[in-house]
Amino acid sequence: MEESDMINVVVPVCDARDSAWQVEQVIGLYRQSQARVHVLNVQTPLPRHVSRFFNGAQLHDFHQENGMRVLAPVLRSLEAAGVPHKTHVLVGLQAETIVRFAKEYACRRIILEESGESWVSALGLGSISSQVRHLTRTRQLGVSLGGA
Repeated sequence: MEESDMINVVVPVCDARDSAWQVEQVIGLYRQSQARVHVLNVQTPLPRHVSRFFNGAQLHDFHQENGMRVLAPVLRSLEAAGVPHKTHVLVGLQAETIVRFAKEYACRRIILEESGESWVSALGLGSISSQVRHLTRTRQLGVSLGGA
């Protein structure tokens, strides 16, 4: 498959403990279509009353280290399966950042597992998955959600 025919796929990982399904899906998709895989972790910004004590470089390093710690098990699994990937750690609101990333990188698929009850959904705000689904529909992005 030519490089220009490859599709971009994003795998947002919030918690590596819940990512086995995502890893299985992206490995299958890569083997099927040689997709270009982007593994993404979105870190929540620190509250202003905490972040004001640190400079920008320290905050960046803090978020990168925490993001890479979350992604480490997923990255090991992809490497063991021979799936090339690019790793991204961003800071922002999770659902909005995932959708913005998918748009910026022209991702045709977001492999996002519908995890159970999170503290966000317990508050009645919906899961990250449902928020991403809503944002991709309302912004009319040509992105499919789910696996292979």
